[in-house]
Amino acid sequence: MDVYHLILGRPWQYDSGAVHDGRTNTYTLEDKGKKLKLMPVGSFPSTGPSSLTMSCIIAERELLRLKGEGNSLFALVAAGVSRPSDKVLPPDIQKLLNSFPDIISADLPPTLPPLREIQHQIELLPGAVLPNLPHYRMSPREQNILQKIVQELLDKQFIQPSLSPCAVPALIVPKKDGQWRMCIDSRAINRITVKY
Repeated sequence: MDVYHLILGRPWQYDSGAVHDGRTNTYTLEDKGKKLKLMPVGSFPSTGPSSLTMSCIIAERELLRLKGEGNSLFALVAAGVSRPSDKVLPPDIQKLLNSFPDIISADLPPTLPPLREIQHQIELLPGAVLPNLPHYRMSPREQNILQKIVQELLDKQFIQPSLSPCAVPALIVPKKDGQWRMCIDSRAINRITVKY
């Protein structure tokens, strides 16, 4: 793939002070005294204020071309788990990735990101009765596997004990490689959630 879609959520917009123009699908923000404008690929304006620095999502070959022209570049490189059949990266890109091993990690960090000023919350319909469903029946072996998965998530701080009176059931399903995946049945809570 040459182009990746980015989700620039409300916390990022708030933190960076970005202004979104829906008509041109651009974001304008100020960083270190410079005005930056994030634009979709193929929408370079022919005229515009010279104080704006343009940013966009470009293909790998375009990045290598711009590198040699003395431009200031920031690159977000998305890389998956490499397999022997995967395409080998060009030496310049591989050198760039090797120079930042601390920010390109195969494993997830051990903790969640720091709290932001805007926190996500699930808004429920006014007057809705909270679901409090029993768990699914499972064998003692499956129960132990589920408890192990939950304990790993607690240890990594990806989840935390809930104080909510609402409960939704969890179950495990087998993956193709023989491991287990935890699934949460959120249908009951979804029925009473405010739709956006």
